[in-house]
Amino acid sequence: MALPAGITGVTVTSSKPLCLPDGTPYEGTVYFDGPDLVTVAGQDVVLGGTVEADLVAGQYSATLAPSDIAGMAPSGWTYKVRGVFSNAPSWVQYIRLSKDTPSVSLAEVLVPAPSAGTPTVLAPASTLLAKAENLADLQDAAAARDHLGLGDAAVADIGTSAGQVAAGDDSRFTNSRRPTGSAGGDLGGTYPDPTVERINGVTVSGTPTAGDALVAVDADTAEWAPVGTSSPWIFDVTSPAYGAVGDAQVVTDGAMSSGSAVLTSATAAWPSSVVGKAISVKGAGPSGVTTLVTTVASRQSATQITLAAANSSGGAVTGAIVIWGTDDTAAIQAAVDAAEAYLAAGHGFARVFFPPRPYIVAGPLNRTKSGSGQIVFGVYSTTASKKILEFRGEGDGAAAVRHWEQTVPEYSGSCLISFGVYANITAQSNDVNANGSPGLFSGPNEGSSNGLAYGASARFSNIIPGLVNLAILNSHSASGLGYGAFNFFGCANAYLENAGWSTAGVVPGSDYTSPAGFASGFSIGGLLPAPGNNDLVIARNISIGGGYTFGLFCTEHLVCDRLMALYCWSAIVAVGTYAGSVGSVHAMLIDSASVEACTNEVYIMGPGSSGVGPTVDILQLSTESSTPNIAGSSQTALNSALGRIRLTGLFTQSGVSTQYPTGIEIIDGQVPRAIRRVTGAATLRPIDRTLICDTTSGGFTVTLPDAAFCPVEYVCKNIGASALTVASTASQLIYTSSGTGATTATVSTGQTLRVQALFNGSTWGWYAV
Repeated sequence: MALPAGITGVTVTSSKPLCLPDGTPYEGTVYFDGPDLVTVAGQDVVLGGTVEADLVAGQYSATLAPSDIAGMAPSGWTYKVRGVFSNAPSWVQYIRLSKDTPSVSLAEVLVPAPSAGTPTVLAPASTLLAKAENLADLQDAAAARDHLGLGDAAVADIGTSAGQVAAGDDSRFTNSRRPTGSAGGDLGGTYPDPTVERINGVTVSGTPTAGDALVAVDADTAEWAPVGTSSPWIFDVTSPAYGAVGDAQVVTDGAMSSGSAVLTSATAAWPSSVVGKAISVKGAGPSGVTTLVTTVASRQSATQITLAAANSSGGAVTGAIVIWGTDDTAAIQAAVDAAEAYLAAGHGFARVFFPPRPYIVAGPLNRTKSGSGQIVFGVYSTTASKKILEFRGEGDGAAAVRHWEQTVPEYSGSCLISFGVYANITAQSNDVNANGSPGLFSGPNEGSSNGLAYGASARFSNIIPGLVNLAILNSHSASGLGYGAFNFFGCANAYLENAGWSTAGVVPGSDYTSPAGFASGFSIGGLLPAPGNNDLVIARNISIGGGYTFGLFCTEHLVCDRLMALYCWSAIVAVGTYAGSVGSVHAMLIDSASVEACTNEVYIMGPGSSGVGPTVDILQLSTESSTPNIAGSSQTALNSALGRIRLTGLFTQSGVSTQYPTGIEIIDGQVPRAIRRVTGAATLRPIDRTLICDTTSGGFTVTLPDAAFCPVEYVCKNIGASALTVASTASQLIYTSSGTGATTATVSTGQTLRVQALFNGSTWGWYAV
């Protein structure tokens, strides 16, 4: 039936290919039989006849005239649809088309044909279904059989072969439908995107991101974590289970007016999320305290914020180092607690892992585990196998030292930044006396009289903490009032590797120009396990950037291959006794030490066991000091100390000194042999060995040092024509071959006096040998 101008047709399609059960498309033609003659009043329009639509790949399309055009005669008529196929049974259906539906899918309107002799007019299926009272009104069994090509058969031939109706899990089905609704079983959420809640009965938590893997938390739980940490003994502080952020930021142009809480910075670009973050401003704290530690109260703009505390330095602050970010104390402690729970479950090793980010630790000192630190771990029985708890970062650069022109602290790699600092010297003294020296990391303190620490004297928590690939920054205090990096004093053993710690100051300026000022307080950069049962103390590649009263407390059994210390009051502290510990018995060895700009290169903390030791050997101690010095907590401590230190570098030989007489032998590494020539009065120095005395111009006196505890053998040789006098200190006697002692001895021309110090039961004296 051709459609003339003025008549808008209805497009009838197959909607989807007509196919046999095996997927073969029908081949043939679909005929649409309309009235032989149709006219439209007022128009010169004549319609009628049959429209043919050939199948192409099982599909067809035809444009037909609707039967409800105004003035159409006849009207409301029905098309007879005949499907005539060469490879499938034919069928007959009837449809009525309306101008209000310009496009129709035949599959939507075809229903079983009417009974013979009683034609039934059909509208689209949606309309019929809405009007039908029940499905029986739309069905006719005979027509259904005819439509399916069944003839007089009552039911379809069911099977999986060609020409049969498919049933069950027929391989010819392709099910591409997406499920909807709630998931069940081991899945949670809803389709089409459910979540995995359990695998083989193990509960799964967290949401994975690219590169994550499942990590066992315990026997019944696993969580998603980065592949690099996908081992049950590794506890990544940034895991969703703990939530450390590591987002510290640093600027160097902070400014605050005196007494004001307003902080400005042209470069900070503070977002609105800065409110509530932890923040420190170097130079805005009280005198001696130096660093203001507080939180952000409000934000006015990208260049101005208001802090919860005001500048209390007594003056305006400009060019200040400002550090701010999320306080990760609770998150890191949660990871440590989880690691300890893993150890308590019967395992021997756990690692707390810090991906390379700067983490702020601004929490208070925690004393719940018999120690005093911001991040703490607890007590382990001495009757069970040792536990190993490792704190590890990423990369080998944690021992890097800031360049002397660097205007920001060194915080690359995995770095923890402690905001801990005492309010004044009294507060620090009271707390250290009561609770022990604080550290960002702290195990239990070794036994002491205050009852806080673990056990009694010479007791240890049976744990080996490790500090690997980590840098630690403590708040800078001009008076040494900041916390330390770690306190492992109450631990049985410890190991350090590629580790560095420093206060958050910089070399340009005044932060480190007066290391003696750090002696006003009592900050200890790091404490290794106390003397006693600590026969495993290892340090490899250690850097101390400065700002502490004491750089590192070294204890017996220590073996260290490299130790560098800058800008401390005392760099290397050899512990004989401290905080109630037993006295040391065994030696400590440092292969290479570099110490610069420290008041004391070596400091002796307390005497060793029975007044002997500590014993410290430093194969090379390189320094550029004009006054290299060995000091100590008391005269007894220095008198008891033993060992040997070889000084190298560009030190001033005449400036080498010890605070009190000591048993530590100091070797002059600037010369191949310690021989010195003098032509006038002189005092023998700790680094002297042989003194060539030229008395050609006249006799003079050479004075020996204090004989007490002196480990050096001195040789005085007279190469001149006059007499040489060798005198003692403090009226000590010099015993020569005559067998009698005197405060002086005469050395004739060409003669040599060789003496060694000896304690004769009541006093020290010099004996010719």
